[in-house]
Amino acid sequence: MKKLTFLLLGLLAFSITSCSDDDPDIIVNENEKITTLPVLEALPAPAEFVSQEDVNEDVAAGTFKWSAAKLEYNGPVSYYIQIAPAGSDFSSAVDVFSASVSVTTKAFTFGDLNLAVNRLSLALVSNGKAKVKFGTLAEFDVRVKAIAEKSEVVGYSTTQLMKINAYEKIIFNTPELFLVGAPQAYYGKNGWDEKNGISLKYIGKEGTKLFEAFVKVNVGDGFKFTGDGKTWANGNYGTDGEVAAISGGQEFTLIDGGASKDLKIAEADGAGLYYVRVDMDAMKVKVIKMNWGVIGAATAGGWNDESAMGYDFASNTYSYAGTDITAGEMKFRSKNTGNFINGVDGVGGEWTFNVGDLLFVGDGGTGKNFNVTAGAKPKLTVNIDGTAVVSGL
Repeated sequence: MKKLTFLLLGLLAFSITSCSDDDPDIIVNENEKITTLPVLEALPAPAEFVSQEDVNEDVAAGTFKWSAAKLEYNGPVSYYIQIAPAGSDFSSAVDVFSASVSVTTKAFTFGDLNLAVNRLSLALVSNGKAKVKFGTLAEFDVRVKAIAEKSEVVGYSTTQLMKINAYEKIIFNTPELFLVGAPQAYYGKNGWDEKNGISLKYIGKEGTKLFEAFVKVNVGDGFKFTGDGKTWANGNYGTDGEVAAISGGQEFTLIDGGASKDLKIAEADGAGLYYVRVDMDAMKVKVIKMNWGVIGAATAGGWNDESAMGYDFASNTYSYAGTDITAGEMKFRSKNTGNFINGVDGVGGEWTFNVGDLLFVGDGGTGKNFNVTAGAKPKLTVNIDGTAVVSGL
């Protein structure tokens, strides 16, 4: 009996000590602690960097080095290098690099520093503060931001001082938006990986926050949007409630926060390639399943009617299976998409979504017609950003 008791106690002890951050029985949540913060090493004295336009942007300037952060459950950590005016509270800080690293070193060029200082200057002005002094050595604090990949708990290193003489560069700060959700798995990523969101194409003008994407979506697939493709802390945009499945075009209202719901857009019309247009100024999303076809003198419907193409979800490819293509000119078109997005029926919007020889989804027929041979079997693939691949002509 004693032997059995000791055996059970031993097994229990083993099960406790062998748990890891990936064990399903452990719930890693927002209360997880960073038990040891990273420590950023000081850069070699005098830590002064002079950026020269068209001279040393691509020249290696140094390397940031820091010690690893340690988590309560020993899970993976992502690191960002942040820069802010010396002595500030980092409220206007920017990341020196857009992508995180999982190691504890990061080399930088003079150009990296110059761009970071210019972005910082823009952030300061947008927050009602004085911009950076360019053309002279200015002092900046740098620190390491550590994010636990599972619980998203954040910790910061202490700061180190560096001096940078940057030149001012006119930067148009293009708005960004990223899709995060199940469709990521169709594009070489992990589903619902907010640290590697799919970047939407910016189509706004003069700062308007308008974006689009051409996304493969299956029944049951949900997704949301985030502001930087790194963390939910910079935007957790989903619908304002459960939305009934609707055939044809759909419109969603967005809200920001953990209470927002996933967008599920394929429940009525099934798996396919969906056009997604996001207006972040109005907090609205319009989506519609694309129905691509061939149209033109070489097709059965001439220039009046599309001949429908079939869609293969796995390869994201539309194919025309008919045998009636004659020698002549044609294009690809998704009339239904343009009519819905432009709010018209029949006239004025049907040519918004077409593909000609410029090989992108154009507006108003910008690309020239394709010349095809008799019996051609046209195929079309539309990528997330609207670039197209055409074959079989």
